[in-house]
Amino acid sequence: MPEVIYRLDPVKKIATFLIDTAGPVNTIGDQFIKDLAIATEKANRDNVKGVILASLKKKSFLDGANLMEIMKDGSALNLKYTVLKLQEVFAALARSPFPVVAVLPGQTALGGGFEMLLWTCDHVFATEGTKLGLPEVNIGLFPAAGGPEALRRVIGLEKAIEVVMRGQVLPAEAYEDSCLVTITNEKDIQKDAVQWIASHRIIINRNYDPLWKEPAKPTKKVRNALIKKVRERFALCPEKPYLKAAIDAIEEGLELPFEEAAKNEVIHFAPLIEHPNVKNKIDFFFLMTSIAPRLSIVNLEKAIPAPELAIIGAGLMGQGIAQVCADKGIKALLIDIDIKTAEAAKENIGKGLEPLVKKGRWTSERKTMVMDNIRVSDKYDELKTIPLVIEAVFEDLDLKRKILKQVQDINPDIVFASNTSTIPMQEIAAESARPEMVVGMHYFSPVPLMPLLEVIQGPQTSESALATAVASGRQQGKTCVIVGDGPGFYTSRTFGAYVMVGFYLAEMGIDPWEIDQLALEAGFPQGPLNIYGTAGGNVIYHAGSYMQAKKPELIEVPKTLVKMYEAGYVGAGKPCFYGPGMKPDKSALEHVVRNESLPTPTREEAKEMLLLAMANQAFHCLDEGVVKNYYSMDLASVIGIGFPDCWHGPGRYVSQKGVKHTLGRLQEFYDKYGLAFFKPAREFERLIACGVDSGLV
Repeated sequence: MPEVIYRLDPVKKIATFLIDTAGPVNTIGDQFIKDLAIATEKANRDNVKGVILASLKKKSFLDGANLMEIMKDGSALNLKYTVLKLQEVFAALARSPFPVVAVLPGQTALGGGFEMLLWTCDHVFATEGTKLGLPEVNIGLFPAAGGPEALRRVIGLEKAIEVVMRGQVLPAEAYEDSCLVTITNEKDIQKDAVQWIASHRIIINRNYDPLWKEPAKPTKKVRNALIKKVRERFALCPEKPYLKAAIDAIEEGLELPFEEAAKNEVIHFAPLIEHPNVKNKIDFFFLMTSIAPRLSIVNLEKAIPAPELAIIGAGLMGQGIAQVCADKGIKALLIDIDIKTAEAAKENIGKGLEPLVKKGRWTSERKTMVMDNIRVSDKYDELKTIPLVIEAVFEDLDLKRKILKQVQDINPDIVFASNTSTIPMQEIAAESARPEMVVGMHYFSPVPLMPLLEVIQGPQTSESALATAVASGRQQGKTCVIVGDGPGFYTSRTFGAYVMVGFYLAEMGIDPWEIDQLALEAGFPQGPLNIYGTAGGNVIYHAGSYMQAKKPELIEVPKTLVKMYEAGYVGAGKPCFYGPGMKPDKSALEHVVRNESLPTPTREEAKEMLLLAMANQAFHCLDEGVVKNYYSMDLASVIGIGFPDCWHGPGRYVSQKGVKHTLGRLQEFYDKYGLAFFKPAREFERLIACGVDSGLV
């Protein structure tokens, strides 16, 4: 069965190319390329008046390359040949003497699929729910089948760069103002495509039209300034070579004819496949899509069905949890001691969704469904018939215990899930009559955007409570990782090491804003001192102090962090070392407690210290059974707390550096600076004793 099926309407003389590749979504592989070439030859031979591109799959038009096929060979030479062959076939279709139109009724066209539309199509008809995007940077590559150059001709250079460099996937409505896309309805989409072909018998594909004008085309001076700014923003980390390669290809393509620009993309693209950090990104993609669902091993038959759940605490976390539940069809009861606070919280959720509707990312019907699925109350009595409650109040052990008692007095059979980030389940459930019903569900902010849910299994948590938490988390669309109990669990401990070592680097003599810059160069999405100001210094201070009290041998709160907290830098959005416009605020240096007895690390040492602090803490958690395996370690570190994804996670980072090398560097930093964060985890010694130096994950 061909992967591109050719059908000809003998009356209208319009050919339809029906895409249907093996697997749940359509992907580009050798067979697809061959079959597309054959269909194009047939259309030219039949002297058709136009071609309609369509898919037989309900949700997928064409979703990029077949990664499994690419990785079987894994060589730059083979990849270069494959992409150039794909470009030849795209070019043959685009240069054909008939218009090409695509129909996407609520489908996705991603990566090479979107590039196919951009290169070959004169017009695209789409319906609500259709998504178009170039997400290649998310797997360590960049679009190289003409996408960057073709997209520039549709939406302009600046917007095209944003799509490519951020790996954006947008609703088709985002392109409706361009020359490419028309939004219609599913009933009329085929008819609209046929009519468009009938009224555009003679047309020159914009990619080959010398008179085509790029929207908002910048002057050369403006263009060069834009490229420079993009380099400074994206091409900071040498372990993310795909970002630099993408910028290089885009910049060079500006001076070349379309097909030459597309071929030049391949020159920068193909070698990436052999880069170890790119392989890390691709492997992490497979971890997310194939391995992650199997990491949270629980007996889901023991889960208590929870078509409705309650959230106690109507703050930002409570609102976010209510929103994601309601969005997945789960009825959410949002409870607060003050009914006006609960009502205002629901109203705030609605206000937050309005911009998404205006931008076309959400439909008005979806927003209405979410709001209808949320109700509010100030009465715990309503918990009598609800199977699951998520407590989302601030980090106060006495308050959490009080709420637990009140809830269990009303409904002793309810699963009580705490959204605590640091307090162990054993402590929360210490005075409970039914500690087996207590489990942790640690969400990450902002809840609607962060995919991770850290599910904490206390020493007495029942199989049923654990399964209920995991089942509900998955129903909410979250990636669940089960961890063991302990102060800070896995993510807060590991994340805390990153932030606190950032403060220690300031005490060693590196300017705070330089530390944040070094963190970006190391691959982190945000610098540790910037995080303190934007995430909320009060949260970080209290979490750090709590974890230090419980594990003083491994966790030390820097004096500078304490001084910042005492100086009033406690709220989210108050950057502690930055002024307006994120400009360095040197007056804040008065709070830095400089340790003159310690040498100032070099730039490379500082970057390594940030990475090693997180990796070492992760391995301590493995020692203690808090994190269960290397896959869970890497998954939670990347999607929950920002460990650089170009390393796949702490486990792969240590694997590639070598266990012996990592242990040696940790010991060196521990001896030199005396920080508890560099006290090597016992796991390193165990691995070395077993003869293991790499290949952990």
